[in-house]
Amino acid sequence: MKLPVSIVIPAYNVGPFLDETLSSVQQQTFCQFEAIIVDDGSTDRTAEIAQKFMGQDSRFVLLRQPRGGASAARNQAVNQARGEWVAFLDADDVWLPTKLAAQIELSKQEPKANFLFTDHFFWDGRSDLGRRYSDDRKFPNGDVGRGLIFFNLFGPLTVMVRRETLDAAGPFDIDLKLAEDWDCWLRIADQGLCAKGVRQSLARYRRWPGQKSGNAIPMQEQKVRVLEKALARPQCGSRRRSYERSLQIARGNLELARTRPLLEIQPGVVSAAAWRAWRHCPTRMKWLLWYFATLWPNSPCAGIVYHKIRTKW
Repeated sequence: MKLPVSIVIPAYNVGPFLDETLSSVQQQTFCQFEAIIVDDGSTDRTAEIAQKFMGQDSRFVLLRQPRGGASAARNQAVNQARGEWVAFLDADDVWLPTKLAAQIELSKQEPKANFLFTDHFFWDGRSDLGRRYSDDRKFPNGDVGRGLIFFNLFGPLTVMVRRETLDAAGPFDIDLKLAEDWDCWLRIADQGLCAKGVRQSLARYRRWPGQKSGNAIPMQEQKVRVLEKALARPQCGSRRRSYERSLQIARGNLELARTRPLLEIQPGVVSAAAWRAWRHCPTRMKWLLWYFATLWPNSPCAGIVYHKIRTKW
């Protein structure tokens, strides 16, 4: 039987958070959904907590697999899903109660949309730390395919994709351990993306020390891989040029990310890294300025450069 929404929740060793996550799903004001939890070889109480919700609520389903990563877990859930829309939620994040209802209403108002999202809060488990789209002028509505090439515009915890759109794009890449959601969104955009968003913040993205996305070097390595994959696919001239430019920037960012852990013990590496970053993307003049600034480490400009590399890549 078809359902309006299938919710895909990959879960690996999220015992401290899963009860709160699944409670936020159970409290949705839109009730016509199935929630498919995939226990990805957890060794803590993850499966036990999921089973508790299954016993309370027939809309919750638990699947189990040996450790395979978030992409493999999402693929297994999508294969089982019966929804016209597939919504994604990581097992350490939460939704506000009207999240699904607002997106279903938006899908009726925008029947051509194949990709729905909302704003969301950054959250430490107690307090909201800010919004994803704090500048309303940058809210990514409509045909945002080119912007998506340069930056992952959509947090997966807010995204709902039409099932036929997701099927056409193909499964999540199990070889990607990070940025696999961005890879999927780009493959959707290569075919035709019509994104529509709810401007309200209707989800909370949890920031905590154990999350994978906080590891800068692997994240930048995987971003480079995603863009290399995209350039291996047929692209029209303008999109290919955008992908090539984005890949240059990503490779430069990777050089700087690798430098950050060495700043305190080998400050001289900053100069070489800034030079390599600029060589990857010669039109990015700030990196060339950074290089020259590091030749004079006692200058005020050099202090600014070191701060930038500590905080950004």
